[in-house]
This record gives sequence, structure tokens and C-alpha cells, in this order.
Amino acid sequence: MKQCSSCPKIGPIYKNITVDGDRLRLCKDCAMKYNAITKDSSNKKLTTPIPKFSNKRSKQEAAYNVACKVFKMKAENKYCPVMSKLKGTTVLTTDVHHINGRENEMLLDQEFWLAVSREGHDWIHAHPEIAREEGWLI
Repeated sequence: MKQCSSCPKIGPIYKNITVDGDRLRLCKDCAMKYNAITKDSSNKKLTTPIPKFSNKRSKQEAAYNVACKVFKMKAENKYCPVMSKLKGTTVLTTDVHHINGRENEMLLDQEFWLAVSREGHDWIHAHPEIAREEGWLI
């Protein structure tokens, strides 16, 4: 049992600290007040958020965005083949569907791209068995 250096209380010492060469013995109440005053953001570890893509993938995505625009502008990619086959209507393309997935280098492999409308794209993913039969999925 000792007296707190900051108040007249006599009791158990909760925290011993040294400030400017002076040793302070603080009771629990004074220690909590001291912690609240001295707590600042510089004591916290700085964390950086995990990036959505690696540097390599970011470069691939940038190249992909440009390549998609060029791909959709080609005459043979103007209308959605899925909607033509299913409904017999001509719908302009808005998306690029990846027949074989988008992993790694397949993102930029135009051999497995199919220009489709949003409705056609949704239909492919909603009906994978039929889409595989038609060759729209592998």
C-alpha cells in the first residue's frame, strides 16, 4: 500500500511510470486518466489496406479494359449470339463473357471471349448446362 503520486489516495499501485526522470506511482483512477491523456494515434500500428489486385493483375486489368472496347467494336461482335439463338432478337452487346474463365493469363486470351448482352451474360451463368452444350461455357 503506497500513496499515489498524483492524488492523496493510499492503496495499491496500478502503474509505475517514469516521466522526465521522475518516477510516478499511480492508483488505478490516475493511471486510467494518464492513459487517456497520453493515448494518441502515433502509438497505433499503421496498417495499409490489402490491395484489390496485385501490381501484375492491375496491369492486366488495364490492358483488358482497352482490349474489351476494341473487341466489342468489331463487326462480328456487334450483336449478342445468345439472345439471337434464344429469342431470335438482335440485341447489342455490352459485356465480354469468358468462356474458359478469367484466371491468370486467360483474362487477355481473346480466343475464349464472347461478346454478349447483359441479359445474355446473365442467362449463360443461370443455365450452365445448356450454355456448355451451346459452347458458351467450357
